[in-house]
Amino acid sequence: MTFNWKIGKLTILALTLLAGIGVSFVSAQTPAPGSKNVKAAHTWQDDLAPLKKYLDKDGGYKDKTGGYFNPKAGTYTDKDGGVVDNWGGYTYKDGSYKSKLGDFYDAPTKTFKLADGTVSQLGVMTAEDAISALRDNVEVNGGYDKDMTLKSMIMRIKLDHPLVPVKPKPQ
Repeated sequence: MTFNWKIGKLTILALTLLAGIGVSFVSAQTPAPGSKNVKAAHTWQDDLAPLKKYLDKDGGYKDKTGGYFNPKAGTYTDKDGGVVDNWGGYTYKDGSYKSKLGDFYDAPTKTFKLADGTVSQLGVMTAEDAISALRDNVEVNGGYDKDMTLKSMIMRIKLDHPLVPVKPKPQ
């Protein structure tokens, strides 16, 4: 019995070592770049292809709540006239802007109200410059998604037009 116990212990040790070695072999067995097994990267255009029948002539989509997706401009305009952009920010009808990070530009008073509590008034800055500065800050912090509007539009189309399961015909 002592002999079998030692063999069992050695077997477990060998399997543990082989499993550890096997992990390093896995990366060596992946196909080299440029080989024939490389798949094309996923694009959101692939997801949009079967939904094109719901798009207007400009490639946009008016949802059931009255909003409009414009993937070319990277914006979604809600029924109230506010605009969401690919930076995750929201532009109000009066030109004010709230960034994804919580920073706010009040266009009528030309005042920045930052998420950290800082308030500053910059009278010489245009609303476009202020929005651009807030967007740049979001982008620097990894918050820009060039496909955000497109992805949101695809999800909205799928919600507005769910696939109806086809019932099999009786035979």
